[in-house]
Amino acid sequence: MNSEPDRNAQISAPPESPTISAPDRNRFTFQYPWFDEIRADWEKLTIPLRGKKLHILEVGSFEGASTTWILDNLMSHAESRMTAIDTFEGGMEHQDQDQVHKYDLASLEDRFRSNVLKCEHVDKLRVMKATSDGALLDLRREGARFDLIYIDASHVAIDVLHDAVICWRMLNIHGTMIFDDFGWKGYMEDCYNPRIAIQSFLQCATQELESKATEGQMWVTKVANRIPATPNPDPALYYWDKGLAVKL
Repeated sequence: MNSEPDRNAQISAPPESPTISAPDRNRFTFQYPWFDEIRADWEKLTIPLRGKKLHILEVGSFEGASTTWILDNLMSHAESRMTAIDTFEGGMEHQDQDQVHKYDLASLEDRFRSNVLKCEHVDKLRVMKATSDGALLDLRREGARFDLIYIDASHVAIDVLHDAVICWRMLNIHGTMIFDDFGWKGYMEDCYNPRIAIQSFLQCATQELESKATEGQMWVTKVANRIPATPNPDPALYYWDKGLAVKL
């Protein structure tokens, strides 16, 4: 990952998108069609990236549905590279025995590796079998930079926020970060669901991003800081009014 990535790769759908010849997806074995539900958005929004040199990071791969699509559609440049991070143990919502059996977690890694091996550009894929906590810090220490980052690992809000902040530091200007599960509500308590983490991140980084909501996902393009910090000139206003404090 020492070669310089294309810093001008920006996600934006043209007014009229040409027809893209999609590789055959029937050669893969997926138990769950989740990616098919949002594939049309990906096919449209990534058209400007086709054929460019890209460094792509995927945080959370599961069976490899999105991984294989990226390998088939965005890795044609000889110098493009992709990194995928997953424990292949499922998330918090998969850990009771009924869920372990339902999602066949025992064979999850084998399914993933079998699927990606069917892709022409699998040699450009680096798989990090680890939690995002450790893997993302390792990538930062390596000086990794990315043009496209897909966050689809833990569905727990604080984990999503953690991944977003670290990934943002590795995303190039004009690069795009995609959040999955923006519309997912797997827990009754809002504090656990991804949406609150994504919304918090958007507020914290609003000065350097442009966002676009799609069906269940949030696409965020990184731009140069456009809202410079303004020092508060009035010491009497240094602190929030107690009546406006955030209620915990």
